[in-house]
Formats: sequence, C-alpha cells, structure tokens
Amino acid sequence: MFYWISNPLWLGGTLAVGAIAAIKSFWFGSLSFQFGGNATTDAIVEILIALLFVWGTIWCAILSLRVGKYISVFGSYLKLGLLVVFILLAFLFLVGGHSQGGSLNAADLLPTNFGLIVSGIIPVLIFQWEGFEVQNGAGEEMVNPQRDVPRSIIRAGLTAVVAYAAFLITILLVLSPSQLSNVGSFLTAFKSVESVLGPLATPLGWIVALAFAIALASSGGTWIMGADRTYAISALDRTAPLVFGRFSGRYGTPIAVNLMSGTIATVAMVAAILVTAFGNGTIATLFGLVLGFVISTATIAYLFIFPAFLILRYKYAHVPRVYRVPGGMVVAWIVTLLAFAYALIAVVFILVPSTISVDRLTYELTQFIPLAIIILLTVIFYVMGHRDTRNQDVYVDLPEIR
Repeated sequence: MFYWISNPLWLGGTLAVGAIAAIKSFWFGSLSFQFGGNATTDAIVEILIALLFVWGTIWCAILSLRVGKYISVFGSYLKLGLLVVFILLAFLFLVGGHSQGGSLNAADLLPTNFGLIVSGIIPVLIFQWEGFEVQNGAGEEMVNPQRDVPRSIIRAGLTAVVAYAAFLITILLVLSPSQLSNVGSFLTAFKSVESVLGPLATPLGWIVALAFAIALASSGGTWIMGADRTYAISALDRTAPLVFGRFSGRYGTPIAVNLMSGTIATVAMVAAILVTAFGNGTIATLFGLVLGFVISTATIAYLFIFPAFLILRYKYAHVPRVYRVPGGMVVAWIVTLLAFAYALIAVVFILVPSTISVDRLTYELTQFIPLAIIILLTVIFYVMGHRDTRNQDVYVDLPEIR
C-alpha cells in the first residue's frame, strides 16, 4: 500500500504543483503570478492545467508497456537535455564574468547546519535513489528480464550519479556563495544563469518550462506504471479487493488501479491548489509539506521491502531466481542492512525533523494523520481481499528454470 499510494500523491501533490510553478516562473515571470488577477480564477486555471497533467500521465500509464516505455525514455532524454543546456549556460555565465563575489573554498563545503542536513537534505537524497527497481513490476512483460532488469538498474544508477554530480559540481563552481543561497531547485539554478542569453532568455525559458513539466510527467508516469502493477498483483494475492487486480484486456495494464491512482492524484492536486490559494501558506511551503509526506510513505515501504528480500532468501532458498544479488548470504545481509539503515534514517528525520519551515504541530498533523488513514485502509483492504471468495489460487505447472 505504501509503495503504491505514495505515487499518486507525488503525482498530484508535488509533480503537478512543480509543473505549474515552472510555467508561472518562466512563462509569466513570477511564482506569485495569478491567472486572471485573483485567487479564484488562478485556482481554477491551475486546476485545469493540473488535470491535464495528471490524467495525461495516467493515460500514458494505461497504455500498453510497449507504448508507455517510450514515453519514459523520452522523458529521460528531456531531463538529460535540460541538464546539458544548463551546464552550457553555466559555462557561458562563468567565462562571461557574471559570477558575483568570492569563489567557494574548502571551508564553505564543510557541513555546519546539521539540523537542515539530517531533516531536509538526507531524506531528499535518499528519496532520489529510490525506484531503480520499479521496472520489476512489469518483469513478466519483458522479453528477457534476466538480462534487462539488472542491466537497467546498473545503467540507471550510473546515469543518476553522473547527472547529479554534474549538476551539483556545476553550480558549486559557477555560482558564488551569495548566489548559491538563492538556489533551491533546478529551476532557480537555471534562472540564475539564463541572463547570459539576453533577449533569448525568455523564449528559451518557455521551452525549458514546457520540457520540465513533460519530464515531471514522465517521472510520475514511470513510477505509476510500475507501482500500479505491483499493487494490482498484490490484490490478486488477496491483500486488497479483487477489483483492484483487474487488468485491461486491450492494453494488458492494471486499469482499476490506474484509475484509482488518477482519482487520488486529482484529490491531492485539488487540495494542494485550494489550500495554497485560500489558505495562509505559500506554494513553496505546501510543496515542502507534500514532498515530506511522499518521501515518508515511499521510504516506509522500503523498510518492509529490504527485510523481505533477506527473509525470502532463507524461506525459499530453493526457488530459482532469474536474477539475484550475487555473493551468497554474506552479501545479502550486507546490502539489506545498509539499505535498511539508509531508509530508516530518512523515515525518522522526515517524520520527526529537527528543523522545519512551519510550526511543529501543523507539520506532524500533516504527516501522522494521513499515515494513520493509510494504515487503516490497508487493514480494511486486506480483510476485504481475504473474505472475497471469488479470488482463488490458480496452480500452473511450469518447467524448472535453470
């Protein structure tokens, strides 16, 4: 449940809001821009944009994997393209003498604000490294998962290392300490160096905002495709009502869970926009609250996933695996303990942070009340799944895999 539900919440409450922020920032010059000049019209237009974003993403997830995978690949190329454009602009920014103030030195790189590091940085970093296994949810639809899954994990990991390092090293080398204090995301970093383009900055900013929004939709769609399949299969294993295990006869995708993901994403999106428009918070504050909850739900799932890997190694040691972590039980223990420790650190410090931008009661309520609701739904769905007499085991004789 945690593994699945974090994704529609992320799609509607974080990615859709991020896409709107990109459009406002680059197309209209400011995050505080209001469509129609008032809060009501602004909220309506934002909801319409976000509905297109959410349900366009869901439709891509509903399509068959052989179609949906190209959307994910296209989004990946867009992200890398945005990174390349940013690095080129940063280089021009540097050689053009636009960097202000003194350069960074070793002392500037030493950690000082440990509260911010453990509460705001480490959980986000760990969240960035989650999800490389998500394609396992569609393993049965691959021609050669034994080759493709491990290879894709290694390639994705190496690509992420290079991309993150290139972005961080670039801003550290190009921007001065005073300029770095204003950089909180890729978009703000991009705006810091776009001045080198002169009159071309505005049209390029329009393209960047659109590409950024599509890249966000691609990320959300990739997760939705994998996590929805995983939850649908678990429903067929009686952990949820049988209807959630329904697959489309035309596309071969988990149509019921896809539609439920779209519904949850829509609710999260509408709530986020309305709270921002008519509440006391800002889009940045709400973005932080929703992102914190998404990180906690997604990472809590891994507190169960990682030990399950070790348990299955002992409980079903005789079962052939088409791909497996090499090195025997010693390496299995090492990777389980390391990964579990990382996930536990992220969960603890995101649920009980040492530093937050809102009052602690508000933050804790936004974290623990939804968690309690999710746990309650999990129990209800589990009971319903086990009481559904239509859902019976099917036994199929398969040749032994060697």
